[in-house]
Amino acid sequence: MKQNFKLTKDQQTLVEKNLSIVHWVIVNNIHVNPGICGLEYGDLFQEGCLWLCKAAFTYHAGQAQFSTYAKKVVKNGLLSYCRKICSQGRHISRLSIGDQGELAADGEQLEQPDDHFDSHLSRLETLDLLEASKQNYQGVARLGIEALALKVQGMRITDIAALYQVPPSHVGAWISRSLEKLRNDPDFLTCLL
Repeated sequence: MKQNFKLTKDQQTLVEKNLSIVHWVIVNNIHVNPGICGLEYGDLFQEGCLWLCKAAFTYHAGQAQFSTYAKKVVKNGLLSYCRKICSQGRHISRLSIGDQGELAADGEQLEQPDDHFDSHLSRLETLDLLEASKQNYQGVARLGIEALALKVQGMRITDIAALYQVPPSHVGAWISRSLEKLRNDPDFLTCLL
């Protein structure tokens, strides 16, 4: 949702007092999917807050109770947002990590290493590729690449979350964000082939 509007003090107060509406709409109407970038709870909550602001901005006293009106605006806004995210996902190539830590793009067969040495070599190449790519990113995408490297080394998401002292859903969100960036990075994709 890309709209510019400025809330009055009363509208800001309305939003602050009704933030729980966003949580309620997500829990009761939306399927949170940490495996898809944009459908993690945090992303949905942020988008829902924007729609709550829109509801406060367009609300006219006397129409209905604000909470009833806001629930409808937030629900419709989040459903549209989810459709958009799912539609975008159809046009994105998928990267996957094989059993031996190797990366593969859509339609590409994961090669099965013949022995332990090949497996180890593949893992090292993947880690080198991730380390080189990490230098091009900052913030959440960089954290996601670091988490991917730890995952390739055999760590579980819960272990990575404990290492960074964050909930596992954050790590899943980081990985999703980094995969989204890497899928659109021509230099990275060239190295995969």
